[in-house]
Amino acid sequence: MAVFVYKAKKGPDQTVDGRIEADSRVVALARLDALGLSPISLEVAGSLDRHGRVRRGRVPARDITVFTRQLAGLLRAGVPILRALTTIQQQSSNATFKAVVDDIVAAVRDGSMLSETLPRFPALFPELYINMVRAGESVGVLDEMLLRLAETRERDDELRGRVLAAIAYPALVLSIGAVSVFVILTFFLPRILHLFDGMNTVLPLPTRVVMAVSGAFEKWWGWLLLGGAVVALGLYRYARTRRGRLAIDAFVLRIPVAGRFALDTDLVRFCRTLALLLAGGVPIERALALSAKTLVNRRLQDAVAQVGEDAVRRGASLADGFRRRPEIPLFLTNMMAVGEEAGRLDESLQEAASFYQRELERDLRLMTTLLEPVLILLVGAVVGFIIFAMLLPIFQIGQGLH
Repeated sequence: MAVFVYKAKKGPDQTVDGRIEADSRVVALARLDALGLSPISLEVAGSLDRHGRVRRGRVPARDITVFTRQLAGLLRAGVPILRALTTIQQQSSNATFKAVVDDIVAAVRDGSMLSETLPRFPALFPELYINMVRAGESVGVLDEMLLRLAETRERDDELRGRVLAAIAYPALVLSIGAVSVFVILTFFLPRILHLFDGMNTVLPLPTRVVMAVSGAFEKWWGWLLLGGAVVALGLYRYARTRRGRLAIDAFVLRIPVAGRFALDTDLVRFCRTLALLLAGGVPIERALALSAKTLVNRRLQDAVAQVGEDAVRRGASLADGFRRRPEIPLFLTNMMAVGEEAGRLDESLQEAASFYQRELERDLRLMTTLLEPVLILLVGAVVGFIIFAMLLPIFQIGQGLH
């Protein structure tokens, strides 16, 4: 039995809050009605934060994907949508998501369409999702649209996981290397460098360089950390502005390996989404606007939005609009032109997505086989130079004794 938190009207002017135990939301609503209360809101207690707000973000994205695939499978098997939703609601183990599905069931039971109910939960069901459901309802192929949505979400989750896995190890190596070098120069070397104070000979250049850097770190390490934090905060705030985001994204695209990696990642997601929307019968202007939101790079996002405004609304072809944007690769533009000429733009976009998926997999292999050893060698070279600089005076003293 779940505990529900409610806010209800009691009479024309009085509003009351409270808790009620019930097996389901429907039973809770019936009990409130029996008490003479008109519910304003009714949520599972476990889905509320300490301020009483619904924690919609507590639902993992994987739960939405599973919900989409299960609903598609049940509808394809001929199960009515209300019964399908009730079945999924009973199987859900997440209390927050169970309450969400309960709300959807209640709305559909009252005669609402599924696409009319989902906008109540924008954190769980984005605009792209809602438009695909609406398109499926309008042409009577909701099960097919939900299946495509589930497959697209699964591929996006897999792509996101592989990208994060490829970035995580190099980032870890760089972080550990930077911290190690900082600790060595700031706290360890100053205790060793005093051994060279009484030497009458001129120290080698590498030793003097390391001594100077270590001395600065030892004396000013607190200010260096504070300065680094201020610079990082400034860059973060600058990156949150439109101008800063555009500048950073333009710089990322120009980086030899990382730029191609970021471009391919965005293009795979964009092509798949645009193909999905066009296959679902969404108008091209709307499809472009929704697909642009899947792009992480703001330069590419603005380029797609500009194409929608300048080319499509004026009756020009999609390929012609993208051809005028230098940020868009020529291959994608040519694939769009072929698709438009053949009347199969969605299929051409799927082919383009497959091509960029293969390019991305090649980039991932390159990062895992080449970048990781290079970073390890780089960190090792810095530490090795420090050790070499410290041992070099000792070698010179040994040679002088002979």
